[in-house]
Amino acid sequence: IDTNSNGYIHQGDLEAYRSDVFASMDSDDNKGLTYEEFSAWDPGFSALAEEKGKADAYVTATKIVFAFWDRNGDGKITTSEMRHAMNADFKRADLNDDAVLTEDEFLNGFTVIVAMKAAIRPDL
Repeated sequence: IDTNSNGYIHQGDLEAYRSDVFASMDSDDNKGLTYEEFSAWDPGFSALAEEKGKADAYVTATKIVFAFWDRNGDGKITTSEMRHAMNADFKRADLNDDAVLTEDEFLNGFTVIVAMKAAIRPDL
């Protein structure tokens, strides 16, 4: 996500990442993500969950994140909903309120990462 390799993530980095990820998730290019599209996009968590015997917990975590991000509960995440959710996640993770996320803030406070860690490696 840190496109400039400067050691932190700022809102511009996050927005560029969100835009790219949304486009790659939206397999039918209809500007909305179903749970099937959302859960099919995987940066490696699924394989790790399978390896750790936590596949069911991983699926539950993806459903929880999807439900949080689908603000109106219509079964589809729009670009606006994803932008809102990721911005809220950014603010929640930015512990020192300096408008950038360090690697530690991102790994320990960004909702998707926290949910996946809790599902796959609850000991962390």
